[in-house]
Amino acid sequence: MQRHNPFLERLRNGPLLCDGGMGTELYARGISYERCFEHLNITDPELIKSIHLDYVAAGAQIIETNTFGANRYRLAEHGLENRVVEINRAGAKIAREVRELSEQPIFLAGDIGPLGSPLAPIGTIQPADARAAFVEQTEALLQSGVDLLIIETMSDLAEMREALMAVRSVTDLPVVALMTFGEDGTIVSGEDAHTVATTLRDLGANIFGVNCALGPASMFDVAKSMCGYSTDDFFVAVQPNAGLPRRVGNRFIYVATPEYFAEYTRRFLGIGVRMIGGCCGTTPRHIAAMHEVLNELAPTIAPEDDTQSSTTTLEALRERMQENAAQGQEEQPVTQLAARLQEGRFVISVEMSPPRSVKFTRFLQNATFICENGADTINITDNAMARVRMNNVAAARLIQQNVGIETIVHFTPRDRNLMAVQSDVIGAHATDIRNILAVTGDPPSHGDFPNSTGIWDVDSIGLISILNNLNKGLDGNRRKLAASSSFFIGCAANPAATDLDLELERLQRKIAGGAQYIMTQPVFDAGAFLHFINRYKDQYGEIPIPLLVGLQPLHSYQQAEKFHNEVPGIVIPEEVRHRLRQAGDAGGAVGIEIIKELFDKLYPLVQGAYIMPLDRFELVGELIPYIRQQTTKA
Repeated sequence: MQRHNPFLERLRNGPLLCDGGMGTELYARGISYERCFEHLNITDPELIKSIHLDYVAAGAQIIETNTFGANRYRLAEHGLENRVVEINRAGAKIAREVRELSEQPIFLAGDIGPLGSPLAPIGTIQPADARAAFVEQTEALLQSGVDLLIIETMSDLAEMREALMAVRSVTDLPVVALMTFGEDGTIVSGEDAHTVATTLRDLGANIFGVNCALGPASMFDVAKSMCGYSTDDFFVAVQPNAGLPRRVGNRFIYVATPEYFAEYTRRFLGIGVRMIGGCCGTTPRHIAAMHEVLNELAPTIAPEDDTQSSTTTLEALRERMQENAAQGQEEQPVTQLAARLQEGRFVISVEMSPPRSVKFTRFLQNATFICENGADTINITDNAMARVRMNNVAAARLIQQNVGIETIVHFTPRDRNLMAVQSDVIGAHATDIRNILAVTGDPPSHGDFPNSTGIWDVDSIGLISILNNLNKGLDGNRRKLAASSSFFIGCAANPAATDLDLELERLQRKIAGGAQYIMTQPVFDAGAFLHFINRYKDQYGEIPIPLLVGLQPLHSYQQAEKFHNEVPGIVIPEEVRHRLRQAGDAGGAVGIEIIKELFDKLYPLVQGAYIMPLDRFELVGELIPYIRQQTTKA
């Protein structure tokens, strides 16, 4: 038997919190009790994973594999007796994946329940056959790398003896042995707490205790008696039911509340219980309430490895999610940009392109100039016009670290397949890049490598859906992840689109898919912009998310003609081109005047301005003060 085991060492330092009911959660999610819950490890692993993840998010430090009835006798009831190894290994594999996803220092407990039929002479299962069944299940769990074994819900000491001897014949990992007691303080086979405790200790259990059948109050006296036999190497565990079930229609409802469990957690810890969790009727809400008590009573216990920052982040995320889920409470802003828009402040963003080489000194100087002139955020393009530049997430991180202004990164699926899309946005989130503008991207044929191919597994609408799923804690296949992201998702719109009906229909799909703000292509015609907004209202109602209008100051007639005739999506009215032609060498000054006049007509209709200076950053110093002055007067 291992004495210096990480799990046992952790228990010596203080109490650990186990998860709650698996069957309760499966039933709540539509799985009938007639189904084989353990078979779901193979047929619906994502469902099992999602329940484990909910318990980890609630604060569980031990998760039990979904293998309670995965022995040959119980599986035979469903014709699955030949799939013991497969089902147990799948259950342990799911638990391992959950630990990896969560990045939490949780322990994986291989769960072993009773055989489901009495042993001889009352039943037909011979002790040797029982032991063989327990060995078979234990070996399958060990093959997938569990940290400990939990033998639970045993009511017959003889069956527990066979299970413990089976486990000890193949492993020296820690073993938790939990018996089910009645209200009279004895188990079904007649033994009291003293007999059970001494027997389990002699058979090699490291942790002993009581689970199922009883609620916290009824279980307390049994646990208190057992704690009299605990030592530094022999710990007590309890996992009560959420009271007695009450039948409501065709369902059984457990009535003990999370608050009630929290109160009894204090009492259990007070008598020396070192491992506590929940059984039938308990949910992640019960575990979360118990977790708060453990944090209060044992705040100094922390993992020894380098996971503190991850734990803190996940805890903060859980708190934010719980706060947002409270009735009547609005979603909290996830970025400074989101907060400013939510507060009704007029937002100014300025576009920059990343450097074309590894040098970035000038790039940061320009970003500093933009910041000092009062911009709220900086947009970073993603190989715009299919021209190769520094990765924009890296460029955005340089700005946020060195300049101190928040960024918006444009993100296109042109250059990334579905795997890379998700990988890159998750990486962006990890480096505190949360504002994303989803764009489809320019064709590679227009850029530096015209013979290269675009990927486009999804377009901008599909990308928005992926980001929205990540914000819900789901990956691209809608499988549950350990934590939700907090992206602020933007989409593009072109008020001058040739096919306006298609553009409006796509904008509506982007908003329905999860877009939270809109940034338009450059606008040069106030009438066309107003027409765009009114057409949207007529077809879909008021635009429900903030709209930032694109402003691109032109510096010459030649530039205006090129953009109008050669750049898809940009339409420059004849009147604007005529003014620039008449301006001659003064085209730059006239271009600024045109943008100011245009802005005066548009700002009552929008919540922000998106300035595209095309690397002429001196224009920012003139436009931002003017925009601030106009919007302040309003």
